[in-house]
Amino acid sequence: MAAELTPAPEKRRRGRPVDTALGQRILSVTLQQLSALGYTKLEIESVAAAAACSKTTIYRRWGSKGQLVAAAIASGYQDGPAIDTGTLLDDLVEHTSGGHSLLALGNLPAVAWAATFEPEVASVLRESVLKAQDAAADALIARAIARGELPADADGRAILHAALGLGLYRRYISEDEGLPEQTLRQVLAALIDAPPRVLPAGS
Repeated sequence: MAAELTPAPEKRRRGRPVDTALGQRILSVTLQQLSALGYTKLEIESVAAAAACSKTTIYRRWGSKGQLVAAAIASGYQDGPAIDTGTLLDDLVEHTSGGHSLLALGNLPAVAWAATFEPEVASVLRESVLKAQDAAADALIARAIARGELPADADGRAILHAALGLGLYRRYISEDEGLPEQTLRQVLAALIDAPPRVLPAGS
């Protein structure tokens, strides 16, 4: 599970040690209320009451509602071992359909997922989830280029993001369902066969 997002270490040294169980309870309550009410209607006071803690405790740990909601969403993101199946197609299928990608957060109801478009929430998620996801994907792409599966100027992130975008569109906008693995495989295979290329600087 993704690490709980907390203040910087130098700030945590003051006062009582961080209560991990309380932190997880707060994040769980936040997800429950976010899924029921959405970002706009979610209130820190209500989260604190349900988690049996004070508002001050929440603000001390996360600083704002946006940071709290981002931490709650990120807590559902599962890190995993490095992927190396032997082929880029299988690597990307596992990467995009497993706990390594934002598609794994597709169990969130739409009202909760919409919070990811809030600027502060999106900013925190970029740091806590998306950078790690992109770094893992970059490693898969670099290995595929070294094996000759892709040309050196292939835009690996565009391949990944196209698959993720399709999955999220299917789940939240178009058909309210997940992306079948066979469809995901067909899309990724087509992108690998004719990959987008990294554009020259200034293009």
